[in-house]
Amino acid sequence: MGNPESREAAAQETRQRTYIRGSIYDRNGTLLNSSETVNGERIYNAEYERAFSTVTGYFSPIYGTTGLENTFNSELVSSKSDSDNKRGNDITTTLDADLQQAAYDAISDIPNGASVVLDGQTGEILALASTPTFIPSQLEDNWAEYSQKTGLFLPNAYKSTFAPGSDFKIITACAVIDHGVDDTTVNDQGSYTFKNGQTITNYNSRVFGNIDLSDAIYYSSNVYFITKALEMGADNLRESLEKFKLGEDIELDFTTLTSNLDFEDERDEVIGSIAFGQGKTEVTPLYMAMACQAILNDGEMLKPYMIKSMVSGNGTVSDDYADTPEVLTQVTSAETAQEVVSAMKGAADHYGFDSIGPDGWTVAAKTGTAQTGTSTNAWIVSGAVDDNDTPQYIVVVMAADQHEDGIYYKDSVDQIYDALVDYDAKKSSGTTED
Repeated sequence: MGNPESREAAAQETRQRTYIRGSIYDRNGTLLNSSETVNGERIYNAEYERAFSTVTGYFSPIYGTTGLENTFNSELVSSKSDSDNKRGNDITTTLDADLQQAAYDAISDIPNGASVVLDGQTGEILALASTPTFIPSQLEDNWAEYSQKTGLFLPNAYKSTFAPGSDFKIITACAVIDHGVDDTTVNDQGSYTFKNGQTITNYNSRVFGNIDLSDAIYYSSNVYFITKALEMGADNLRESLEKFKLGEDIELDFTTLTSNLDFEDERDEVIGSIAFGQGKTEVTPLYMAMACQAILNDGEMLKPYMIKSMVSGNGTVSDDYADTPEVLTQVTSAETAQEVVSAMKGAADHYGFDSIGPDGWTVAAKTGTAQTGTSTNAWIVSGAVDDNDTPQYIVVVMAADQHEDGIYYKDSVDQIYDALVDYDAKKSSGTTED
C-alpha cells in the first residue's frame, strides 16, 4: 500500500502539474499572489510584496512553500474546475492590504519585530506583520542570502515565542481579582526578596509605597504582582492562566499557536517570576492580542481567523470557512475584565495615548519590557474601545532582542491606529468588506 504521506505527496505533485495555482486576495479583493500557467512562476503584488511575505509566504518549484502558500498548498493546486481549464481554489483572507502595509511600515526599522491588528468584535486578523522580511519574487536569486538569515521563515508575529514581560500583568491581574486577593494594598518599597535570597526589583528600583491593583498596572509594579501571586498560591495562579489557554496549542485556520507556561516547581521565585511575565513563560504577539481582546470583550476570547472564503475554479464557495465570530473560551468574568480594562485605560493615559479618530475611541494599554540576558523584548499591548467600552480594534507591537523599553515603540502603535481610523472610515462607508 505504501506510506500514506508519500502517496499524498505524489498526488499533490501530480495536481501541481495539472492545475493553475489558485490566487490569494486581501479582504477587499486586492490580488496578492497569483499564477498564470501550470507550475509556473508565482506572481506577487509588488506594492505589498514585502509586507505580506511573512504571511502569504512563497511558492517555488525549487524551494517549496511557506506561509499560506504552504498551509493551503493542497487547496491552491486542486478544486472543482472545468476539465479544459483546471484551476486551484482562490483564497480571500481577512487581511487588509493597506493596514498590513501600515503594520509593516510601523516596525520596518525594527530588525526583529512584530505587529498584530485584530477586529475586537469578530476576531478577524486585519494585519499580521513580522520582521525580518524578504521579497518572494527574488527568492530563487537570493536563496543563499535568505537561507542564512535567522528567523526569516519563522514569523515573529505568530510562529516565534517570546518572554512577555510586564504586559503579561493584565492576565495576572485577572487572577488577582478572581481569587479575591485584590482587597488589600501592597507596600511597595521597590524590591522583593525571596526566601532563597534572590531579589527582584521594579524598573529602576522605583518605590511606589502603598498601592492597589489599579496603581500596580499604572506604575507596572513587579513587587505588587509577586506579592499577590504568592498570596493566592501556585494552584490558583495556574488555574487562572490556563483559562487563557496558556501552555496549550491553539489550532487556528492558518496555523497552530504555541505558548509556554512552565511552573517547573512551586518555589516562590518561580511563581513570582511568572506573575510579572518572566521565568520560562513565552507567548507569540498574536496570542497577546487574543488575551487583550478577551479582557476588553468582557472575558470572552474570540478565535482569531484569517480565511474569509475559498472559491473553486468553477465558482463553488467552500462552506468550510464560515466568516463569523467564534468564542474560543471565557477567560474571566465580565466584572473582572471591566476592572482590568479600567486600569489599562489609566495606564494608557499615563503613556500619553490620546483619544483616537472622529469617534473618540479610548485606548486601554499595557507596556512590557522582558529582560533576556543582555537584551530585552519590548512590548505594547493595546486596544481601542468606544464610549460603551465595546472593543473596536486590538493593536500589539513587539520588538525582540532590543535595548529599549516598551514605551519606546508607542509611535509605532500610533501609526497603526492612524491607519485604523482610515480603515474604519472606509468600512463605515462600505468601501471595504465587512
